[in-house]
Amino acid sequence: MKLLNLTLFSFILLSFYHVQSDEVIFNEAKSDLELESPYINVIYDKDKVSEICPKYSIGCYLSKDGGYILINDEIPSNHHDVVLFGLYSDYLQHNNSGLINDVLTCDLKVNYLNENQKHELARLYSGQCDSLFRNKVLVMN
Repeated sequence: MKLLNLTLFSFILLSFYHVQSDEVIFNEAKSDLELESPYINVIYDKDKVSEICPKYSIGCYLSKDGGYILINDEIPSNHHDVVLFGLYSDYLQHNNSGLINDVLTCDLKVNYLNENQKHELARLYSGQCDSLFRNKVLVMN
């Protein structure tokens, strides 16, 4: 019985810590973007991510039902915070302007990693940003 109570207490404590750390990341995104919006829930569910989010993604922001974020519950720990930061950035942009600037989100993630002393990961994300968005010519009719 003691083991069950200890396990239950540990689970509740870890759940609280997870939500608490998610809110800290949300507040950092709000501060970096200088935008205000209410906090939205994060759902950690691998199956929902593969069912709802774009193919091969680790998570996504959905605007329906007031907005929420889906993240694969098997996300590597060294990528969790920056992925969540990026999805919160997408939410904040969309909730305030109706648009998401992918280049801005990418740059914000690189800055977030550098500010948190994760320079190797920042270089990886920076290279990905460069290959996806830089030096692209957009033709508008």
